[in-house]
Amino acid sequence: MARDTLTRDQSVRTAIELLDTDGLEGLNMRARGARLNSPATAVYWHVENKDNLLLLATDHVWGELDLPDLDSADRRATATAMATDLYRMFLRHPWLVQAFAAHVLYGENKARHDDHSLALHETAGFTAAEAAVR
Repeated sequence: MARDTLTRDQSVRTAIELLDTDGLEGLNMRARGARLNSPATAVYWHVENKDNLLLLATDHVWGELDLPDLDSADRRATATAMATDLYRMFLRHPWLVQAFAAHVLYGENKARHDDHSLALHETAGFTAAEAAVR
C-alpha cells in the first residue's frame, strides 16, 4: 500500500487487530506494516510513535461502548448496562488491562465514557463531596 493511501484509521484498526491477537508485545511497526503491506515507517506519517498509536487504539475501542440514556428511571439497570458493556469490551480486547497497568490512557472516547459514568452517579444522587467523605 502506498504511503499516500495509508490512513490513520487504517493504522489504528490494524494496531487493534495486532493487539487483539498478540497483546501489547505484538504491537510493533514491522508487524503493522506487514499487515498493511506498507513499510514499517509509514505509520509515522500518521502517529508520532508506538505509544501514540497505543493511545489512539485504546481510545478507538472506548468508542465501542454504548452510553445508555441517563433519563431512565432505573439507574441501577443503567449502571449495570454500562458495567456489562465495559466488561465485554475488556473481554474483546484483553490487552487493555495490561495497557492500563503500564500507560496513562486518555482520549475523547474515554473521556466521553467517564463523563457519562459520572453523570449517571450524579443523577442517582451521589456527589463528589460525598464520595470523598466515604
